[in-house]
Amino acid sequence: MRPGKRVWLLFALFALGPKAQAREIYGPEAGVVPFGMGRAYSAVADDWLALHYNPAGLALVNGVELQLFDLRVGSNRDVARGFSDAKKVTGSKNIADILSQFAGKNIGAEFSNISQLTVPNLAVALNYNAHANVDMQNTAYPQTFTRYNKDLTLSVGAAYGFGAKKELRIGVRTDFTTREGGMRDVAITEIAGSQQSLVDKFSAKGSGVGGTLGIQYRWPGAGKVELTSSFVWQDIGKTTFGRYSDPNRPTRNDDSMTIGSAVRIPIGGKQNRRAERRFGPRRSVNHLTFAVDYSHLNVPTSQEQLPKHLHFGVNLDLPVFSVQVGLNQSSLTFGTSVDLGLVRVAAATYAEELGSFAGQRRDRRYLLSVGSAIGFKGF
Repeated sequence: MRPGKRVWLLFALFALGPKAQAREIYGPEAGVVPFGMGRAYSAVADDWLALHYNPAGLALVNGVELQLFDLRVGSNRDVARGFSDAKKVTGSKNIADILSQFAGKNIGAEFSNISQLTVPNLAVALNYNAHANVDMQNTAYPQTFTRYNKDLTLSVGAAYGFGAKKELRIGVRTDFTTREGGMRDVAITEIAGSQQSLVDKFSAKGSGVGGTLGIQYRWPGAGKVELTSSFVWQDIGKTTFGRYSDPNRPTRNDDSMTIGSAVRIPIGGKQNRRAERRFGPRRSVNHLTFAVDYSHLNVPTSQEQLPKHLHFGVNLDLPVFSVQVGLNQSSLTFGTSVDLGLVRVAAATYAEELGSFAGQRRDRRYLLSVGSAIGFKGF
């Protein structure tokens, strides 16, 4: 099958899906551990992922880390069956035969990589992210809402902590993004027309600048148990790409507000009284964390049902190994990671709500990442 026909087949699969009513509501998409925790991470972020989920957490970074890469791949439950069915019809010239093989499936895949330098109070990252979704849940409607985009983003974040234990932390992030593609409504009539015009719907390119504000506050309390609240405003004022005069420019990022809270309980660790008298109490590396987020605070529940805003998570972080469980919207999530220093492997499964209300349409997804970083920690 020639490359041009493969591209045509890919976009043909986009054409007959559910009418655009309720849709997936998007959030930060970096890393794997946050997904294992049900995406409840705004009050938890205190490592390299803080740049992406809440830049305020960069104020707690106490070492230097150069992340050479963090390669991540993901797919949903139908992707394997979908590609298997596609092979059966690659020689067919009948569009009806092709579409019938994908009826009832929602096929999605993604690939990303992050290279990042993280130092106390500051981080710089280069992030490549590609997504493709084919939704064939219902062939009764003449069009579907489809996501197909590739982003290359340079992110720069900084934070500062106020107080003896950095109780109040404020951070900002600026994103410089070049995007190709976006989210489109594709009609059946476009399949019968020019192949090039169909491809062109996802070939638009544009650049944009976005900003994010993050806040974390650790509530006063005795002992090393931490109770933290958070607020994050992603893509302040919406992030647009390309010229306003271009009718086919890439899809913008809508702004999103998240509030959250987390309880962090230290586990083990040797006490160095001499060092603590000089530098203050050391923050335990190993811990048990309980977290909750309410995402998309600026989207009313009349538009997206309350459970679609809710995220709960638990993370047990031990030497080398960690495990996560959670609830993303109304679906269970699980994750685990192994960190050997130079090599880090993480995996997670979660589900997103695609319907008008919780439980109507759950899309089960799977993530796997392999990363490598070098650096050293401070006290």
